[in-house]
Amino acid sequence: MEYPPQVVAYLQDEFLLRTRPFCFLVDNDYRLVESWGDGKWCGLAGIEPGADMREPAPFLVGIPLEVNQKFEIIETPVRSFVNMHVIPDGGECYLVLLDASDDHAPIHSRQQSVNELRLMHARQHKLIGRQRELISELVEAKSELDHHRREAERISENKSRFIAMMSHEFRTPLASIINYAELAKDEATSRNDVQKSIETISRSAQHLTSLVEAVLDDASLDAGQLELFEHDFDVLALLSDMAAMMAPMAAEKGLSFATFVEPDVPRMIHADEVRLRQILINLLGNAVKFTDEGGVKLTVTYNNERLAVTVSDSGPGISVEDQERVFQAFERGSSQGATGAGLGLTITLRLVELMHGEVSLDSMPGEGCTVSVHVPIKASDDASPRGAEILPTPSDDTIASKALSILICDDDEDMLALIEHYLHRSGYGLITSSDSAEAIEKALKYDPDLVLMDCNIPGVGGVVAAKVLRDRGYTKPIVALTASKLSDEQKVAFTHFFRKPAPMQELLTEIRRLTH
Repeated sequence: MEYPPQVVAYLQDEFLLRTRPFCFLVDNDYRLVESWGDGKWCGLAGIEPGADMREPAPFLVGIPLEVNQKFEIIETPVRSFVNMHVIPDGGECYLVLLDASDDHAPIHSRQQSVNELRLMHARQHKLIGRQRELISELVEAKSELDHHRREAERISENKSRFIAMMSHEFRTPLASIINYAELAKDEATSRNDVQKSIETISRSAQHLTSLVEAVLDDASLDAGQLELFEHDFDVLALLSDMAAMMAPMAAEKGLSFATFVEPDVPRMIHADEVRLRQILINLLGNAVKFTDEGGVKLTVTYNNERLAVTVSDSGPGISVEDQERVFQAFERGSSQGATGAGLGLTITLRLVELMHGEVSLDSMPGEGCTVSVHVPIKASDDASPRGAEILPTPSDDTIASKALSILICDDDEDMLALIEHYLHRSGYGLITSSDSAEAIEKALKYDPDLVLMDCNIPGVGGVVAAKVLRDRGYTKPIVALTASKLSDEQKVAFTHFFRKPAPMQELLTEIRRLTH
């Protein structure tokens, strides 16, 4: 079909005006032969024949020149957009560039929309993924919070039960002490009954002290304040002490008690004697306490620098579900009806862990219980037991052999009266004080031969008072009486210290040693 010449001319002018054709002829090496039209708009004006057109028009790189082709929306180095037509002609090729800016705008807009849509989908996908992660984290956090809530409720319940239980445990010996003290004060009470009352008060006080020590040890372990003090000691003597202590308790219940020590166990070892003794007392005490028939056996072996202590009993045993629980604070097995703080096995486990050892428990209901403790120790180079220290005769052990004065600082009137009684009886002259400021004043004024200082007294306290005395030139012994543990820094001002309740015989012996 042929169009009228006027229409063809119009369309041709319109096409040329809109597309601004630029045509150039290149050889097979892309070198310019000739060009037609204005190439300024596409960045190809002023190029001399023979120039490699791939330099000003890098979009030609890799385009074959032997086939008719059309490439749409090509971006030139001057950021114009062209449609390129490739027209081979023998060994040469015509390349026609047509302005495609008008076509590019809608295409670019559509492409931008597509890209934005893809980006939005990607963000939505990422958001959905993050929402899933958050939901998973929330579920996990809720589960963890539920676990912590249940654990907190369990601990709270245990503490409430512990408070109620300890209230009973403390009130029982306290009631015994109070009632028997009243009985001993009664003028109508016979001398024999007074003696029995005193013995009962002593037993109740010792039981009360053991309860307090258990609670304090548990608190110290929780706070990480309990330390090991290792030295060489005779482990066979320690085991003999345990047998001497536990055998009568077992005999009172009609139980047998046996101790088996392998020959390989070294006599002298390097470890913390106090903590090992505490572990043995807890395990053997529990075994005797919870066994009604049969007996208790202590077996000790040694291998590869590890001491293995096994306590076996023929008691009621512990169910599988109770075996983990009995090592938790304030917990006791459901079948165990004996009294106590519920801290013995907890403290044992923590002490063994402090000594870098392990505890194992083997038990079934009705088949008794076996608890094994393995702790690393070192055999001492000194294989012979330390000889007993040569001490003065008991009468010389506590009685002053010369005129000496002692300043006692304590705000507890009963404790002050008790210490006064023993020191007066031992022949010491006494100066008393009930607060730290008065103690400092009297010590500097009267220069006593020894100061016996309670750490928890009104004013600046016993520790600060001792430091003040040292700073002001007092060089004689200062002995601390404390119900709590002293830090290394606090110990500096003291010559010696005793943990309350201090055994009077030991206190008097130490006072005599420091002053003679």
